[in-house]
Amino acid sequence: MSTRASTQALNPLIGIYFGIFVASLTGIVVLLLIFEQLGVVEARLRQILLFGSLALYAAIGIAGLTTAPAEYLLAGRRVPPFFTGLALTATALGGTGLAAFTGAIFLIGLDALCVPMGVIAGLVATALLIAPFFRKFGAATVPGYLAMRFQSPAVRAAAAVAAAAPLILVLLAEIKIGVLAAGWLLAAPDTVLVLLVAGSLLLIAIPGGSRSLAWSGAAQSITALLAILTPAMIIAVMVTNLPLGQLSHGPVLRALGRSEIAQGFPLTVAQAWLFDYPGVEPRPIDGRFATPFGSIGAAAYVLTALTVMAGIAVFPSLLGRVASATGVYDTRKSIGWGVFLTGVIIMTMSSIAVFYRDVLMHQIAGTSPVATPAGFRTLLDLGLATVDPNATRLTASNVSFRRDGVLLGLPILMGLPASLVFLLAAGVLAAALAAAGAALVQLAAILAEDVIAGPPTEPRAPRTRLLAARSSVAVVAILAGLAASVSRRDPLDLVMWALALSAGGLFPVMVLSIWWKRLSAFGASAGLMAGFAATAITLVLAVAGILPIPAELSAIVGLPVGFGVCLVGTLVSPPPDRAMLEMVRDLRIPGGEPLHDREVRLARQRRHPASRERRTR
Repeated sequence: MSTRASTQALNPLIGIYFGIFVASLTGIVVLLLIFEQLGVVEARLRQILLFGSLALYAAIGIAGLTTAPAEYLLAGRRVPPFFTGLALTATALGGTGLAAFTGAIFLIGLDALCVPMGVIAGLVATALLIAPFFRKFGAATVPGYLAMRFQSPAVRAAAAVAAAAPLILVLLAEIKIGVLAAGWLLAAPDTVLVLLVAGSLLLIAIPGGSRSLAWSGAAQSITALLAILTPAMIIAVMVTNLPLGQLSHGPVLRALGRSEIAQGFPLTVAQAWLFDYPGVEPRPIDGRFATPFGSIGAAAYVLTALTVMAGIAVFPSLLGRVASATGVYDTRKSIGWGVFLTGVIIMTMSSIAVFYRDVLMHQIAGTSPVATPAGFRTLLDLGLATVDPNATRLTASNVSFRRDGVLLGLPILMGLPASLVFLLAAGVLAAALAAAGAALVQLAAILAEDVIAGPPTEPRAPRTRLLAARSSVAVVAILAGLAASVSRRDPLDLVMWALALSAGGLFPVMVLSIWWKRLSAFGASAGLMAGFAATAITLVLAVAGILPIPAELSAIVGLPVGFGVCLVGTLVSPPPDRAMLEMVRDLRIPGGEPLHDREVRLARQRRHPASRERRTR
């Protein structure tokens, strides 16, 4: 029985299919604008957009139905670079990034860019150090790669724990932010919204696994891009007479700085280790927008960017996305597209934050609470902003904003049609579903392939593997929905903790496994467990207030511990055999058969020599 992955050519009509999707989504939005002008109630408009977009994603997921394990786990390794880049963008940012980063930039200014900058740097780092080699190896999961790289069940078990923990946190965070976005579109209890989000994930992921996720994730990323770019372009034209707000908000930023000085915004300098990133509770605008290190200290800024970079570079769901690329060269192209699209979104979020502050400075600040514009009163009614009840004049200190609602606040304040505000909410939901789906499928693959299955060189029958993978998707989605319904943590906190655990646990071993041939199985397993444990313990102690460092920076302990233990453990253990050294050498050669497939094929030939003789005849 052949163990090679499917080599089917890509459907040449894929561009037409996604053109139909974009046309359908655009048609829904245009219909909503027409219905809005005809006086249809807003509740009906929100429902049409919510269920219409979810129906499109579910249709794409069901259309990806497959019975081949290589398709279910790796999307057949034939996803083109642009579509892989779309999926990487949605997975790296997620709904949490779209909502939380925009609000954080608005509230504390350029200090908030330490996290988005780390995301961009992480994509660049994985393109240079990890992702192409992971794609050349051909494994479906990070534990599967490390297990075969070191031929060690201990490494496999340690990697499964270190990879599963951050995936669980991201899955919970994205379900929670998806529930928040769905709540903007559908007035229903949180229990119903959790069922809606979890059910959508099941419809998308169960039929085709990674294959369904590749195409539905690309569609969701397109939705998120259209959702954030369309209102931003309209507002940019209204403010600067140019459609590219990302490139034209410089004069607005300079005028904003003068307004902040005139209104007495304080000029503060934070302590080096201060990490005052905005949370979910409403808070006023803090300091001047363009003044650095007012809410986040210089040391914390740099270490946060490095922690996020290391976590993104080895995050299991992102590596699972690049594993479906058509080749090593296309993996680099995919990440290039991901960097470009992620940069466009981050620049758009920054321009939205600048425009929002500028509008507030000119329309709201200094006015009476009873004489504010209609748009601001709508923000108050929706709970996106609050005013000190004792205030007689509105200032930056007595108006508080919800971080995750800032993305919706600007179009409301500018008086844009409600349908475009609903489109933004649908974009956040789409990004949340894409990131949650990637974490769900990767977590289910780890459960099915690395926990339930035997050694990676002994794959089971295709029907058994598919049953285990589909069952794992269902179980993980149900448990994640239940956990998200009772969790009260900030989704951004969960994502930052996940990146810290990924950085401290996986980054040292993944980098050394590619770039240091001498690394042994004992050193790898010891480094995995030590780095992950040091990060986890530091994180718990920091959350409890015992350690005086931000919990988001707990990887600054785990990273050096992981590298050091890998080094010491390798030096005190016997060197790897020649076969393992040859595997690392082949790993660095871009072309050729994926190493995972080759090792599985050779192992089967060794166990079944008779079948090998028949094939040679």
